[in-house]
Amino acid sequence: MNEPTGVAADAATILFNLPDYNVVSTTFTAGRRQVIIETDQPPGCPSCGVIASRRKERRLQRLRDIPVAGPVEVLWSKYRWYCEESACDRLSFFESTPQVPRRARSTSRLRDHLVDAVIRSGRAVSETAAGFAVSWWMVRAALNEACLLRLPDVDKLSPRMLGIDEHRFRSVRYFQDPSTKAWTRFEPWMTTIVDLDTGQVLGVVDGRDHKGVGDWLFARPLEWRLAVQVVAIDPSAAFRKARRMWLPRTAVAVDHFRDARGQHPRRGGRIIPERAAIHRAAPPRRSSMGRAEAKQTWRYSCRGFGIDFAEIKLVPKGRHSFPPQCARPTTVRSLVPQGGHHT
Repeated sequence: MNEPTGVAADAATILFNLPDYNVVSTTFTAGRRQVIIETDQPPGCPSCGVIASRRKERRLQRLRDIPVAGPVEVLWSKYRWYCEESACDRLSFFESTPQVPRRARSTSRLRDHLVDAVIRSGRAVSETAAGFAVSWWMVRAALNEACLLRLPDVDKLSPRMLGIDEHRFRSVRYFQDPSTKAWTRFEPWMTTIVDLDTGQVLGVVDGRDHKGVGDWLFARPLEWRLAVQVVAIDPSAAFRKARRMWLPRTAVAVDHFRDARGQHPRRGGRIIPERAAIHRAAPPRRSSMGRAEAKQTWRYSCRGFGIDFAEIKLVPKGRHSFPPQCARPTTVRSLVPQGGHHT
């Protein structure tokens, strides 16, 4: 008759299902569930690797973990162990596990769930933080860690469509030069480059000017750049200059949440789906921003699409005559084969 020599896990440990940990006790007080856990094996010394056998002290550490049939407060009964190796310089150490590394306050499975919720499910960072009852900064830190660990070699990929957009990651900061005592305004912008077919982040560059994006594109191999067919950008002169310098043969797909007037749909703009150039690029007659300011915004939109404002001539009934190179605006649908993805 064969019998297992190890200790069988109890029902609470099986249901909680946190690797390398056993459930010591569970309580239910004032509508809140509390679970106390501890490691199931003696740890090894981080310096010499010798397995410890004597405990020095214990403390309870609160951990952030995934909801298990609802919110759960997890307390880790964490021990400090003596190192039994006389030649080791470390006298004692606190235990750590792959699920809760050193100086960590959350489990690895929680960070994995946060990353999957944002990347695979497409949920916003704030929505994910509210759903798991954690802070926005923790979700962002988990995403940054995942990007550093999981980003593939960009040069080995062959993206067909690129998406380029800027992101402001914090408020404006001011820094003082210790020598001159002069204050400098710092705009915390970064630009993200993604593969529109897969949603994979390809790179993140500092700032939102053409130099950062251009340097990133210049670092890619020539075959990589020739394989790109479409670049999706907003009407930005900086992004357009970088594309013209390093991806001159690609088509441009403009963000369809902005129309030729440079207005967001919530601010009175019109949504023109699947358009990659200006359609009905007439300067607005009525606008909350005033005719002079709206007309200037329209001029910048024309420049963002590569259209020279001086070459557009007014014709009857408010329509416009586009220059020959822009006579027939291109749509993303015409650039993407049937069955492909489009922005």
